[in-house]
Amino acid sequence: MYLVAGLGITGQSVLRYCQAQGEVCFAFDTRTGLDTQSLASEFPDIAFAVGEVPIEWYTQFDTIVLSPGIAKSSPWVVALIKLGKEVIGDIELFARAVGKPVIAITGSNGKSTVATLTGLALSQAGYTVGVGGNIGQAALTLLLDDTEYDVYVLELSSFQLETTYSLVTASATVLNISEDHMDRYDELEDYIQAKTKVFAETELAVIPADFSEQGLIHHAPVCRFSLAEGFIQSELDYGVIEGHDSSNHLSNNQTWLGFGQTRLVSVSDMALKGSHHALNALAMMALCRPFKVTSKHFTQVLASFTGLPHRTQSIGCFNGVDWVNDSKGTNVGATVTAIESIGSQQAGSVILIAGGVGKEADFSDLKQPVATYCRQVILFGRDQAHIAESLTGLSVECVETLDEAVDIANKLAHSGDCVLFSPACASFDQFDNYLHRGDCFKTLVEAAQLGTASAQGSVS
Repeated sequence: MYLVAGLGITGQSVLRYCQAQGEVCFAFDTRTGLDTQSLASEFPDIAFAVGEVPIEWYTQFDTIVLSPGIAKSSPWVVALIKLGKEVIGDIELFARAVGKPVIAITGSNGKSTVATLTGLALSQAGYTVGVGGNIGQAALTLLLDDTEYDVYVLELSSFQLETTYSLVTASATVLNISEDHMDRYDELEDYIQAKTKVFAETELAVIPADFSEQGLIHHAPVCRFSLAEGFIQSELDYGVIEGHDSSNHLSNNQTWLGFGQTRLVSVSDMALKGSHHALNALAMMALCRPFKVTSKHFTQVLASFTGLPHRTQSIGCFNGVDWVNDSKGTNVGATVTAIESIGSQQAGSVILIAGGVGKEADFSDLKQPVATYCRQVILFGRDQAHIAESLTGLSVECVETLDEAVDIANKLAHSGDCVLFSPACASFDQFDNYLHRGDCFKTLVEAAQLGTASAQGSVS
């Protein structure tokens, strides 16, 4: 019998899965104020509790299905582990039931984009694809679909991987690692260990060229991807298969993405420009290697894909100023990538808006790209002072709200500049989530432009 712990989206997907499988379970949430009435109506045969696990349940369940938002190190979880309870997550339940190939994608940044691209490429090639996990539908919800999927593409967080033990994948990747969730992990190494669990049972490990797989990938062929000039590997290294390495190289005065000497996609055909978009494309193509996906399929997808909402998403160009919404930039690594990618293509300077809940991160890595590309930084939110300390000597202004930050940016920006909203922080000090935060930014920008147009009209 299961104890389903955490009754958010993931927990509810577990309840539905258990109900469909005829599994008896208990449902629990640590939030004492959670109203479970609607859930109790949907699941009349399940007992619910909030705040603390009822002692009388202890002898009736063997396994805790833990939602990603609850740490295994939580005292009550540790106490139950000491009593011999097994702790798994929804992805482990998925792994035990799935009967079709799985592609698993994790990393600090770019997971959703690469998962989406991978699903699109496989679909273009004729596969019926279920994309989910930490994006879109919960993994267990995909298993309950009426659709007969040929392959599953899962975006997985480190939190999900902590409680996953038997997931077998056709290909898997850790796209990148940058400091994140240091409020949950004692050391960066703990975060890395959680991420690299994705390689435990994979048939093809896809990694960046500068990623050390020593001791992390034990038996799978390794496929590296990189934009470094001349990066075409030939030597065997932890089962690397010659010709499997994705790379970027020049041909006929064009830059192509491909593997070995095989050209797949011309960069000029991609709708999204910039080095991080090319890296995402390379990772996607490498992940698709176990499947029958051709150059034509990749090109069709990359030529039409214009990005996901809230990920370096262009809101518009007003009076010569580009406004970019990167609300999904919830850690330092994501914001550094956004600054460098946009700054290197911008005619003018970047005005960066950042701030929020820093998750105990080290913001020092922001200083160099800010110094190189940003004329002004505007900080808001709970941890603005901590971020400002890391940018000492640069032009930084601190305000309380995003509304104030947008107003100042609108006044400072010149034609040719880009106002980049990439917070490098979580959102929950002032917003429901990064989606809410990004939507608010867009609304504020559009309102500011209307105000500017009205002011210009009144002057004329």
